[in-house]
Amino acid sequence: MTRFRSSTKAANFRAPGGKQCRADMPKLTAAFLAFAAIGAVSPAFADTATDSQIFGKDPGKGRAFACFVRHYDAAHLKAHPKQNVTDMLVLVDSAYDAESQSRSYNLTLGSNFRGVVKQFQSYGGCSGAIEGQKLSCYVDCDGGAIDVRFKDENSILVDIPYGARLEDPDASLDEEPGANVPEKAQFGPDDKTFLLSRASPALCVDLINVDDKQLLLDAAK
Repeated sequence: MTRFRSSTKAANFRAPGGKQCRADMPKLTAAFLAFAAIGAVSPAFADTATDSQIFGKDPGKGRAFACFVRHYDAAHLKAHPKQNVTDMLVLVDSAYDAESQSRSYNLTLGSNFRGVVKQFQSYGGCSGAIEGQKLSCYVDCDGGAIDVRFKDENSILVDIPYGARLEDPDASLDEEPGANVPEKAQFGPDDKTFLLSRASPALCVDLINVDDKQLLLDAAK
């Protein structure tokens, strides 16, 4: 099933997901509001301590971003021949809804692979409830699941146990999800758990849509 964010304030918040799902967002938003109206969706209340762990500070009631990165050097890749990922970036993008007193979370994951120059991305909305120091995110259009576990104040563990659909960020809206992704750009047998470190949000600027790039860069100052 399609997963929805906990917040109903979608007007000024980036639409989650890849090209195909962004094209369908008006229908998805309408369906979400219908569920919310009959109480099918429960608000998830912000946990200041946990949010501080995600964002490195108390995000207050504003838009908040967290960026985590990892580059695997040649020695690591030689020692792990079944790992196909060479670089990974994760952007957590969050907005606060004053009406429901809740935060919504979106995740964009950028991955580079052996023998492939271009970065490919996965997109999804995350459950508002943060349980057991973990943020559970679901790739749009039933493309898999990604868990973000908080290791400490400056690092996370990203779990992709069954893989996640990748998309070409430059693909057109009328292309199917996963179109133009080469065979080499896939998660391998040893691409299950990744340790990433906190970085300036500016390093994740390519993971956000054009309209929000400046907002992200301002947050990095």
